[in-house]
Parts: sequence; C-alpha cells; structure tokens
Amino acid sequence: MAEPLGYTEPYLQIYRPVPLAGPGVCRVCHSGPGNGQHLCHSCLLTTEQVTKPTMTVVPISLYRTPGPLWQVLREYKDGPTPARVALTTHIAAVIARFTGTHLRCLQSVLGGAADLVTTVPSTRADARPGAHPLQTAVRSVAGLARLHAPLLTCGPAPAEHGQADDRAFRVTQPVHGARVLVIDDTFTTGARAQSAASALHLTGAAAVAVLTIGRVIWPEWNDNCRRIWDRACESPFTFERCCLCQDR
Repeated sequence: MAEPLGYTEPYLQIYRPVPLAGPGVCRVCHSGPGNGQHLCHSCLLTTEQVTKPTMTVVPISLYRTPGPLWQVLREYKDGPTPARVALTTHIAAVIARFTGTHLRCLQSVLGGAADLVTTVPSTRADARPGAHPLQTAVRSVAGLARLHAPLLTCGPAPAEHGQADDRAFRVTQPVHGARVLVIDDTFTTGARAQSAASALHLTGAAAVAVLTIGRVIWPEWNDNCRRIWDRACESPFTFERCCLCQDR
C-alpha cells in the first residue's frame, strides 16, 4: 500500500473531529448524551443488553447521514466495482494513518499492545460473498495485517438496530487472555459492536476496544448532539488528535 498520507490528505474536509469524553459527551462512543447522563441513549440501551460490553469505542470521525463520509462508507461496500476498489484503498489508508499516529492511545485503553485485530462480520442477509471489504482494507495495513484474524462469525441471535445480544456472534479462534482491537466501519447504535465485544469477552478476551471509522450523529437528537456537531464543523479535522488524546 502506498503512503497513507497521500490517500487521506486530500479528503480531510469530509471528516469531523471527535471530542474527548466528558460532560455532555458520551463516555463510550463520544456522541451526545441527555443532560445529566454519562452515556448517550444508544449506549445506555446496548451496553445493558449484553453481559460484557466494551466501554471503549474510538471513532475516527463523526458524520451525518446523508453526507460525504456516509457516501464513502456505503460505496466502498455497495458501489460499482471500480469505486469499491478505490474506496477500499482509501479506507485502508485512513485506518493505517490513524492507528500509526495513535498507537499509544489505543494501547492505553487496551492495557498494552493489541494481540489480535479483527473486524465485525456483516449481518446483512444480502451480504456479498467472499471477504468483506473492511477485512481487505485491514489486511493491507502493514502494522495490522500480522495481527489480523477472522475471529467472529454470525451467531443464532440478531444484532439489529438498537438490539445487541451475546449470541449474535460466535468466536471461532482462541482469544483467552488476549487484548483484541475490533475494527468496524460505522457505529450507529452500537448493537453490532457491543455484541461482538461481549462475545469476545465471554470467550476469554482480557480487553476489547472498538475502533470505528465513523460515528453517526444526529444533531437534532438533543442539545449535546447539536453542540458536538456544531463544534466539529467549526474545527478542522486532523489525524494528529483523536478522542483519546489529552493534549487538546
């Protein structure tokens, strides 16, 4: 893969910075909770639906639907073949640049270097056969390829919008004592991410963190979401800072 900087720098304008957790910012996914709450509505719901959720979700960018990043995250999976190939390379470059820049941040929430890296399988009935484009992207990132393993397959329970379940995914390889970095492309309600995290924890993983390219935000949902989105639109995105960094 070519230098990630060249793939990502021309598209910085489609990304939006993610705030640090704190007052008015969900401590799990960094969206907007209701006033007086520590977790947003989605995280309140999905973390209670599984036995062992992760409390660490690291979005690279916020985004709205529809919007330019939403379009990228759709078309790298469902667009025409030439677009899918080009956009999968772009997704790989984003992951490579972020993980390369924020390795220490990710280690801090995992309690050390990741032992394994995996992706969340598609739960769509009409999913394309073969490797998911996100797997392809992760496998092309030099720093992650050697750690990547397809640890999860779909289980007997659904993981639908706002509905997480311990049985939504099966763990197919030993993970006992491992620190696992789970990579997903989008985080909406967190049902799939929390289902995956709980399955890994219940099978013996020592720590699970979820890295997602985009966290959907609805500014109309509440005052905190509006404040977070307005501030994100006013601030230029940079790969030099993330929602875990303490130097803002």
